[in-house]
Amino acid sequence: MVAQHSREKFQFGFVKETRVRENPPPLAKASVFYRSIFWRLGLALARNLPLPLTNSVCRAAARVYWLVNPARREIVIQNLIVACRGDRAQAVHQSKRLFQQFAIKLVDLWRYESGIPIDDLFCDLTGWEHFLAAQNQKRGVLILTPHLGNWEFGAPLLSKRGFDLLVVTLDEPDDQLTTMRQAARAKWGIETLVIGKDPFAFVEIIRRLEAGATVALLVDRPPPRSSVPVQLFGKPFSASVAAAELARASGCVLLPVYLPRTVNGYAAHIMPEISYNRAALRGAEARQKLTQEIMTAFELPIREHLDQWYHFVPIWPEANPENRKE
Repeated sequence: MVAQHSREKFQFGFVKETRVRENPPPLAKASVFYRSIFWRLGLALARNLPLPLTNSVCRAAARVYWLVNPARREIVIQNLIVACRGDRAQAVHQSKRLFQQFAIKLVDLWRYESGIPIDDLFCDLTGWEHFLAAQNQKRGVLILTPHLGNWEFGAPLLSKRGFDLLVVTLDEPDDQLTTMRQAARAKWGIETLVIGKDPFAFVEIIRRLEAGATVALLVDRPPPRSSVPVQLFGKPFSASVAAAELARASGCVLLPVYLPRTVNGYAAHIMPEISYNRAALRGAEARQKLTQEIMTAFELPIREHLDQWYHFVPIWPEANPENRKE
């Protein structure tokens, strides 16, 4: 594989060195099944089949995929093994559960994106007082969440209670899928801002936050240009520095949220805001420290719902060879 060094301008003006890989390995990218043609098929299943049958079909497909795709399965195992404290048997067990949970999550997401009401899928909401307190500060709210549970459902949950949400997302693997998912959120009155191709996207986020908007951001699988090294479960991990950068630029409230699936439905948990000294965030070290605080806040929720921490590409900078299957 050919690699080259380049210098790139970071989102808010400073320059850093980065290694740009040409032709990244296939398993470092999303599965070929995450494309618009298959997404349309999933939407059709959700619209036309009874829910129990759709769940059964998708869970069976997930079981087969786990069995016949050892390379992708091993990536998931390696992603989980650190949180399993190096216990490979436990990581394998959790990976089996994860694929099953992901199948159910997809069905629920397809139903939502098809316009089917999902109110009956929610069973619990905790920490609403934290959200109201954040809103009362009138300085914009940045909702932070990992790829845990069904994070997309935070938007309709807020919309149902009269609050608008701007969802920040990266480009999907193909343009049609990006457009489809954007349109699906719009049906529920939810706005999407796709970053990646637009160099002014982060300027727009800052403007919205300064105006008091509520914005949602994923923090645990950033593109290399916006990542910073932190510790997660005692191991080096690349987390998104975007939250710290947006806090520095806008002074917004940082509010951690996660939405796992339980036996009774989805539970939305809003944690207390993460405070910071805005002036100190001028320094890169302070921004890294704030990013560490954000990820530390999610350690316990991730460990408690490890079978719903959905990462199908490698997330650890260096996998431990001792953990790999012989």
